Amino acid sequence: MLTRLVEMLRAKKVFVRERKPLELRALGILLIYLGLSCRQTEEVLMSFGGASYEAARQWYHRAKQLFPTIEKKYRATIAIDETKIKIQGEWHYLWTAIDTQSREILAIQITRSRSRLDTYIFLQKVLRTCTNKPHVYVDGGPWYPWALQRMGLTWEHKTFGPRNPIEQWYHIFKQRIKRFYKRWPHNARQDTAISWCTAFINIYNIGRC
Repeated sequence: MLTRLVEMLRAKKVFVRERKPLELRALGILLIYLGLSCRQTEEVLMSFGGASYEAARQWYHRAKQLFPTIEKKYRATIAIDETKIKIQGEWHYLWTAIDTQSREILAIQITRSRSRLDTYIFLQKVLRTCTNKPHVYVDGGPWYPWALQRMGLTWEHKTFGPRNPIEQWYHIFKQRIKRFYKRWPHNARQDTAISWCTAFINIYNIGRC
């Protein structure tokens, strides 16, 4: 995983200046992804050349540039769900779509509301990764049917079974948030939250590859 991350950082030219070895930066990013706080990451990195916790935090957010090109291809089934996250004391919704076969995250979105229009806009993003109109698994949210019908998609309301990949993904995400430093998501701006989530999903997808 570390080697793959180094390769991606180099290929995407995420860091222009080589003030610190790319391997050190990749290690810092990976440690934060795996659950260490920025200060804990700083302590570990002291054994490998050293870096401040603020540098590690900035490196991690740079990983938002790593989003692997999501191949536009035939996808039989996808699962869509949303979960609540708190940003600056206010509830927002993190939407996620996953290919139920490859377990690849296809798209994310953060919104203040959870409406039919929000669903429709998100589905547009998801379909950009598909050459077909996949069958969609959703929960019982009333905001889904109108948007799915509008997009001409077939869908099913499933609580478990086919929706397990998205449920498992959110379990990973929520466990990570619980271990994160206290300033997120409570005191973070929305763009910071989007940046963190994008970086987290990028590294997850790299691991899946």
